[in-house]
Amino acid sequence: MAWAWILAGFLVFSGNAFAYPELSRHGYTNCNACHLSPSGGGLLTSYGRELSKEILSTWAREGEQYFAYGKISLNEKILLGAYLRTLQAFREDINTKTARIILMQADAEAGYNTEKWAGALTVGRQEIRSGLGSNSRFFSRRHYIFYRPTENMNIRIGKFLRFYGLNDPNHNLYVRKELNFGFDTETYNAEFSFLGENISAYITYLRGSFGKNQYSRLTENAGTASISYFFLDKQKMGASFFLGENTLMERSIIGPWFILQLVPKLFLLSEFNQQFQTIKSTQIKQNGYVTSHRLNYEWIQGLMPFLSYDRRDLNANDFSQAQHAFGGGVQFFPRSHWELVASWQKETLLQSKFQSDLYWLMLHFYL
Repeated sequence: MAWAWILAGFLVFSGNAFAYPELSRHGYTNCNACHLSPSGGGLLTSYGRELSKEILSTWAREGEQYFAYGKISLNEKILLGAYLRTLQAFREDINTKTARIILMQADAEAGYNTEKWAGALTVGRQEIRSGLGSNSRFFSRRHYIFYRPTENMNIRIGKFLRFYGLNDPNHNLYVRKELNFGFDTETYNAEFSFLGENISAYITYLRGSFGKNQYSRLTENAGTASISYFFLDKQKMGASFFLGENTLMERSIIGPWFILQLVPKLFLLSEFNQQFQTIKSTQIKQNGYVTSHRLNYEWIQGLMPFLSYDRRDLNANDFSQAQHAFGGGVQFFPRSHWELVASWQKETLLQSKFQSDLYWLMLHFYL
């Protein structure tokens, strides 16, 4: 059981590299302002790299924001990226103390982008966990192509992470890990997106995984729909819906989310989801909710301390599993290509009052 707790640390800030939805507070309505992917994450465009230097990093030399620090000259249509993440996690409760250093991600990505067509492919490492041990395998986290019939529309097929809710890369948020939307949940999808000046929408069909993939974490055939509204030049709100099933259960999830700048430098990321689930073998229903909130303050450019609160109660008939967590930390982008996160979180099972503390230090280097 102690090891299961420490694995929660593995889920922190991994997977969809460099996707920060809170950049909407700088006036960037949609993810494709910075990324090749319509839903964000992964390859940065030239403009996205410029923004990483100008509004995200504390210090930067001219030119260092580019791939390989600008030492390799690339055609504007060719995009390259590489991502390396490592985590030091420590879990402590009244009975045990557990620590582990984890290499979370080591991926390389290449993409090709034209006015109408684009595509991307990653190759890298996937950790395979078994009990206290782990191994790894060579795999592709995402690969897709898409077509832009108009400036605002995208049709995409391939393997990638579906757009749902805040689409925040922090997989330790309860709204991600408790709904199985976290680490290694990329699926084979067909997606339509409309990215407007104030209103954006995504509709996705999820095929799960092709064949018998024993390493797939999300096996549902499903559909999702998300819509968002950008207003007052800095605020964003939206709602998402998920409907899916696999051989064991069927479920639907619905909920609102918000990215709100409260005052200059102080902003809130908030999401709430209600889940309705039925176990197929028994027809038992497990209905409940999960919510996550993070209050951030940009002390200086690139340095953001934060407070967080998460709560889950996904089975209204079994309060013993209800849990909440509060914590805080700091996120730091000292220079282009570098990210550091240090954080602490205290989790409490509400019925038994059992508590544990999770500490982590994450280093992310991206090219």
